[in-house]
Amino acid sequence: MASIIINGQELALPEGEKLNAIQAAKRHGIEIPYYCWHPALSVVANCRMCEIEVGSKDPKTGEIKMIPKLVPGCQTPAKDGTVIVTDSPKVKEHQRLIMELLLANHPLDCPVCDQAGECGLQDYSYEYGQANHRFVEERTIKPKKDVSDLIQLNQDRCIMCTRCVRFTREITQTGELQVRQRGHHAEIDVFFDEPVDNPLAGNVVDICPVGALLDKDFLHTQRVWFLAKHDSICTRCSTGCNISAEENKGQLWRFKPRANPLVNDFWICDEGRYSYIHANDQHLLSSAYLKSGGNHTAVGVDAALKSVSQTLSLVASDGGKTIAILSPFLTVEEAYLFASYIKGLNSENVVALGPVPVEGEDKTIKPDMVNGRSGDTSFIVPRPFTIHAEKCPNRKGVSAVLEHFEGEVIDFAAAVARVESGEFAAVYLASDSIDPWDDEPIAKKLRAGAKHLFVQDVNVTPIAHIADVVIAGATFAEKAGCYVNADGRLQYSEAALPPRDGSLPDLDIFAILLGRMPAPVSSRDVLKELASVIPAFAVAASGKLPEFGVLIGDAETPAAAVGAGFQDAWTQHRGAQL
Repeated sequence: MASIIINGQELALPEGEKLNAIQAAKRHGIEIPYYCWHPALSVVANCRMCEIEVGSKDPKTGEIKMIPKLVPGCQTPAKDGTVIVTDSPKVKEHQRLIMELLLANHPLDCPVCDQAGECGLQDYSYEYGQANHRFVEERTIKPKKDVSDLIQLNQDRCIMCTRCVRFTREITQTGELQVRQRGHHAEIDVFFDEPVDNPLAGNVVDICPVGALLDKDFLHTQRVWFLAKHDSICTRCSTGCNISAEENKGQLWRFKPRANPLVNDFWICDEGRYSYIHANDQHLLSSAYLKSGGNHTAVGVDAALKSVSQTLSLVASDGGKTIAILSPFLTVEEAYLFASYIKGLNSENVVALGPVPVEGEDKTIKPDMVNGRSGDTSFIVPRPFTIHAEKCPNRKGVSAVLEHFEGEVIDFAAAVARVESGEFAAVYLASDSIDPWDDEPIAKKLRAGAKHLFVQDVNVTPIAHIADVVIAGATFAEKAGCYVNADGRLQYSEAALPPRDGSLPDLDIFAILLGRMPAPVSSRDVLKELASVIPAFAVAASGKLPEFGVLIGDAETPAAAVGAGFQDAWTQHRGAQL
């Protein structure tokens, strides 16, 4: 087995992976500080923070020969017999000098900097820098500028790592950012005053290791140490990007990407990034309503659910049929409980798929394979990033549930047509769509075609105004459960917010209707149950998913997953990110 020597310790190298010194050291819990290196970008070695002592061990004699000068760890391949020293006095003195150089012109404005609390410059200054400041000359001061409507550039904080420049050249290939001028006059600027305006633009803020690039949407709103972070899934389209939903005092403040090599790598699109705003909407449904005498009256959720339960039971006992319309915004656990309830009332009842919002066509951004991205020091397989036209997170998951209970997937148009024909006595529509479903003509068709109309939603919509019972469900941020993305990958999303006053998570609503309450209902327990019932979800039999999700049914494993220790390596790199 290949091995590497780090600080006098002989350590194993993983088979089949191409790592550099930073990556290899991180795999064994040894940190090599860096700024400019990023596992998804080309290697430029311009910050010099990661310089280390490097040598090699002769396999025959065991003699170790060291290179006399320090070399960048990001450019040093980790091979069998490589010797690395990261903690020598020579390396430590170099790190101290680099930190002193980077801070020579840096403003001492940490108390008012938005990056404070998650800043690589702060952390490394404390760990590798020095307490005294020897620079007495006049500092170079550069003005703030807006590089887009949503991104502010504080030039005097920039350390010229060029991550943002490489991102726009290699990932989005739009090239808006560049390095202008030379020496200590060098600065990041937009190209010919063209703003950073691409679908992934917000990622330049995420990869900036200091407080140079800032999101104006988040600027001066919250201190990051007050934010609680929840591992969630973006519900803005069917890509299923892994995100961190960050909240404080019952309000979402931002979405940031979480690395997943099988879905979104390190990125999220701006459309998904700013979708958190919908969860903070003050005009969301905040009560249940019963219609009486032509008017809606606000009631408690228990009263509304009692009315629904009694009415649907009477419909079933009278031989009538109910159709349940399941939104592709429901989690698979919610869809399973909802379908179980409807089919349990009457096996002749029907479950159908709700409206699937589609906008335009899929947009695929293909990273540049050249410029060192697929070189010897990177094990990461560059993959395209697709923003899907299908603007819902779980059509495939809900469809799999419907196929099990109904034997087919009845689309929304077919469901509406059957309601119009008078086939059903009752319609129960569960929506939870991010954007209000405002198709008034179809709403009137559903109302006219059935005696009873029940709506479960988060928005006030035309169909809510004419429904018999309206129930306030949960937004994407208020529910925990699993979604199946466009590739067939089942992923778990945590709840980031408590339920709004007057509302309940959909899983609890369906559990109450099934008579499973007041005992607590766990999405993981429901997942385990449905995995034992629906063959497509058998891979989730434990009720707990792997970190990067799992493919359901007959979905094919992506080529990117091939390789020993692949997922473990990504976990280590995510922790190493600045």
